[in-house]
Amino acid sequence: MLWLGIVRSPHAHARLVKIDGREALRLPGVVAVLTREDMPELGGSVPPLVPAPTFPSCHHPVLAAGAVKHVGEGVAVVAAETPYVAADAVERVVVEYEPLAAAASPEAALAPGAPKVNDDWPGNLAGISETHVGDARSGFAGAEVTVEMRLHYPRVGGMPIEPRGVLATHDAATGLLTVWCSTQVPFGVRSGIAAVLAMAEEHVRVIAPDVGGGFGIKGHVYPEDILIPAVARRLGRPVKWIETRREHFLSAAADRDQEHQARLGLTGDGTIVALETDFTRDHGAHTPLG
Repeated sequence: MLWLGIVRSPHAHARLVKIDGREALRLPGVVAVLTREDMPELGGSVPPLVPAPTFPSCHHPVLAAGAVKHVGEGVAVVAAETPYVAADAVERVVVEYEPLAAAASPEAALAPGAPKVNDDWPGNLAGISETHVGDARSGFAGAEVTVEMRLHYPRVGGMPIEPRGVLATHDAATGLLTVWCSTQVPFGVRSGIAAVLAMAEEHVRVIAPDVGGGFGIKGHVYPEDILIPAVARRLGRPVKWIETRREHFLSAAADRDQEHQARLGLTGDGTIVALETDFTRDHGAHTPLG
């Protein structure tokens, strides 16, 4: 079995100039260093969590090609005989970046002239959603006290006890790809692997053992869920990847990071009669809806 290490971008937005894995390949136990150019089968897009027709779709690469769009995006992988050699080899892969302007907050992303995250979008606004319950206008008209404030809800991560992990093996004789994955959506992972790797779904088997915590972050299909099976099929050996805590902060789904302008209407005894909030939410480089 081989262990996989992932070389990740330290930049929020940059052009990939050159990736040199020669120094990493000199380490005893390193079997391969692969980039997107080495794996043309990874041209497809990671599927969104929930297809939503009101949100524009965007390309979510399995491995970056040409440019990176967020800190932690994978640009190359190292396959080695042990996890320790893989970790050492990742540090020896030399990547030359050309940093580009980035919009790292909702306010910056919505500002006039902000650098676009997705070139085929007119701007950085993924969508507008409204929900109405009851008649807030009449509620505020009858309120004796009105409170208004601006609130920031910071970014949060799930941080389960068990990090994400993927183990994949490919049977060349039958064409069956078997994947063990710490996920809450095994059928979504199966569909994503089959779509990107141009395989029939019946040739992909995804097994989700007892999951050591998910909290929603394991309810997505991730690039690694597709990348590890692709490397296993290409190299003809079982391949395993276990997320580190640092990787969790960089590449696992986060939530919130919202700016709220909220207004609350109350009666004299403190009964809430109306509530409205207008907020902006940071969905990152790739919207999970689309």
